[in-house]
Amino acid sequence: MDQKTILAIILSIAVLFGYEVIFVAPKRAGMLKNAQVTVNKEVVGNTAVTSIEPPNIPEISTNVKFISKDWDLKSPQFSTKLTNVGGTLHNLLIDGFHPLPLSQILAIKGTEFAQFQPAMRDDQKAAFTYADDSWHITKIYKVRDDHSIDVRIEVSSVKEISRLDNIEFILIGIDSSKLEGTQRETMLDEYSVLAGKKILRKGNAVKFDPNKEGHPYGTVSHLQWAGFRDHYSAIVIQPKFQTKDYEIKALTEHNLTISIKPESQKLPAGGVAVYEFTIYAGPQDQVLMKQYGGGIERIVAFSNWWPLDMIAKAIYYTIPFLYGICKSWGVSIILISVLIYGLTYPLTIKSMMSMRKMQQMQPKVKALQEKYKNDPQKLNAEIMDFYRREKINPLGGCLPFLLQMPIFISLYQVLWRSSYFQGKGFFWIKDLTLPDRLFIMPFSLPFLGNEFNILPLLMAGVMFAQQKISAKNMVIADEQQAMQQKMMMYFFPIFIGFIFYKFASGLSLYFTVFYLLSTFTQWKMSKVK
Repeated sequence: MDQKTILAIILSIAVLFGYEVIFVAPKRAGMLKNAQVTVNKEVVGNTAVTSIEPPNIPEISTNVKFISKDWDLKSPQFSTKLTNVGGTLHNLLIDGFHPLPLSQILAIKGTEFAQFQPAMRDDQKAAFTYADDSWHITKIYKVRDDHSIDVRIEVSSVKEISRLDNIEFILIGIDSSKLEGTQRETMLDEYSVLAGKKILRKGNAVKFDPNKEGHPYGTVSHLQWAGFRDHYSAIVIQPKFQTKDYEIKALTEHNLTISIKPESQKLPAGGVAVYEFTIYAGPQDQVLMKQYGGGIERIVAFSNWWPLDMIAKAIYYTIPFLYGICKSWGVSIILISVLIYGLTYPLTIKSMMSMRKMQQMQPKVKALQEKYKNDPQKLNAEIMDFYRREKINPLGGCLPFLLQMPIFISLYQVLWRSSYFQGKGFFWIKDLTLPDRLFIMPFSLPFLGNEFNILPLLMAGVMFAQQKISAKNMVIADEQQAMQQKMMMYFFPIFIGFIFYKFASGLSLYFTVFYLLSTFTQWKMSKVK
């Protein structure tokens, strides 16, 4: 394999995998333990609870000591906690994974720390009420199906005719302080808002700057949804009414809120304003999410650059199609590897042919280098003229590979983020989203740990074989080049194995198959005289 191509591969892998997760193993049990919310914690209500409409209703100071309590609300696919503090949701777990770092879901500003009274509750439905001298608030939560909750909030005026001009709902409150000390792929945490036709996204949404973070995005006639996603799961909240404004505001380094203001309403005494919401809590499965309407499936994105996102989504929809044929997620990864290798095969052959031609011309290039070694400018001109006469493209070895990079990057994102493979096994692999641990070693290796993962080692072996085949057909012009080639023969496979050692086994499986096909092609090319 040509050195330029090797360099291109290394740089490409750096683009693909140069993320903080290289040495991060998901510690799900640790996450769960560190993210537990303490129940029955005493809360001192020494907070001024402002009214819903501050200009007309005085603040009510509640110097009352009360006990915060949680109640479960759950379906077969998710569970969450309801608290009497603000009558809100928190501690959301989807598919038994770890809790999302969210709190104060559907709080009403001014009553975030007020004590709501439970009116009715079971694990499928619950209601909470709050009352002061001016307003009566009722919140009703009802599990609709495995992945959604219907929410109804009723606000009634106790006194004279009033206007709801300043009522504001916190759709989502992010509290990343619960994640401190845990090992997470935090770059995959992202909040987003769909307002009008535009989606606003922020990745790595675990650390905020109150001086910079915040997007009072202006007036919008309707905010379709606000959502948060991590590695595989997503929560999306849709208001079912017209909004006039929304705001994203960083409160502290670890806290951020996404809130909305509905259109104003005039309420007579005893009148009731009703605000309804739908909460989706489930996997980032676009096919599933489309069933809930509102464009909530648009929260799933694999790249901010639309060409990469389009390629990724094409792969994303192809994988379950292949699964429908073979009924195995592991086999579907192998098939997508074969399919993509077939699509890129013309570029691969072109690259190999170009490298071979370059190698055959190395003695003549070496002769030119010797002849004009004291005149670098003349040497460059002669070499370029030589390439033109022989119809050789100096970039022919690596350019075709680089043209394949959008496909590789897109595929990597799909394999990394797709919930298809979560918890799915294949032969000895227990979970395709985790390293393919064969057994636990009695000792630990630096950076690699004590897990024996066989796929990265197999991949390194395939790469070594490919290098050996390439070396046999290489024309060595000098001793220095021979030393460089020998070094790369050993360094590159070790580098590949090291990079992939902590990665999801689904990724390792894909690239092992891909490099097996590439090695076979290299061997076949070596037989052509």
